[in-house]
Amino acid sequence: MELPKIIKAKKRHQEALKAVLTLGFSADPLVRWIFPDPTAYLQSFNLWIEEFSKISFSHDIAFAEENFLGASLWLPPGVEVDESVFEPTWASIPEDRIEILFQILEQFAEFHADDCWYLAFLAVDPSMQGQGIGSFILKEALQMIDAKGERAYLEASSERNRALYERHGFEMIGKVQIQDSPPAFPMIREAQI
Repeated sequence: MELPKIIKAKKRHQEALKAVLTLGFSADPLVRWIFPDPTAYLQSFNLWIEEFSKISFSHDIAFAEENFLGASLWLPPGVEVDESVFEPTWASIPEDRIEILFQILEQFAEFHADDCWYLAFLAVDPSMQGQGIGSFILKEALQMIDAKGERAYLEASSERNRALYERHGFEMIGKVQIQDSPPAFPMIREAQI
């Protein structure tokens, strides 16, 4: 098998990027706990990806496999999304989970240092998982971050994802789980010089 070619995704690639991220997160434990209804998931996740991709594109830090079999969205240090954009999606979350979700997000914020590159989303088309595409996408971004001598941060939403990130130098700095939510693992990768 040929090694995947990784590109920097541009605004013109937004629909392909959104499609693969939506597919990739369709079985994500935490995201689907937030949006268990399939229709709500598709509509709400689309809004989330739309907002995060705008920032990634504007800073030229969205990465994808050339055929969009996988992709990632990053935010640079000190840049945050406008959370008010997501308010329409709160109505799609089961009522008994909204307060728990806000507690989870508060805990994530406690771990997330402002001086880190933030990996908001990384996903591979489920039919192509296990072929190293995610690793190649991650390596491409980490090379850029390493060249700047900076740190990276993320929240792994499964044990499998956590293991992938550990192989690339991330270390778990906490575990976030409230009531019946799936666990998530804040992780940091110190500057590689």
